[in-house]
Amino acid sequence: MAIDTFSWAVRIGAEEQLSVAALSAQFGDGYSQIASAGINAAIETWTLSCNGDITEMKQVRSFLKDHVITSFWWENPWGEKKLYRVKKDSITPNFTTGVFVDISFTFLEAPSP
Repeated sequence: MAIDTFSWAVRIGAEEQLSVAALSAQFGDGYSQIASAGINAAIETWTLSCNGDITEMKQVRSFLKDHVITSFWWENPWGEKKLYRVKKDSITPNFTTGVFVDISFTFLEAPSP
């Protein structure tokens, strides 16, 4: 099965949140120990938006709705091509005029197949 690619341009101002899962133990003598909490411990979350005419934004909205569960390829602003999914309840269209739409959404890094 082919994996789709998100190819629309996103607006300037993309924001990344990087979460690293780690286990830690604090001992009574002041010593602490920290370790990775798995093989995919670092997960990226990107807050993004696109804007354009209603015809193009319908296509973006459809893609976003279809990829809440299904992973897709996207090249992030760091130039890294990775798999992502759309965060549920994050798709927010805003009709600035009758024919111009701004859509904000969030991408969550997905585990590689």
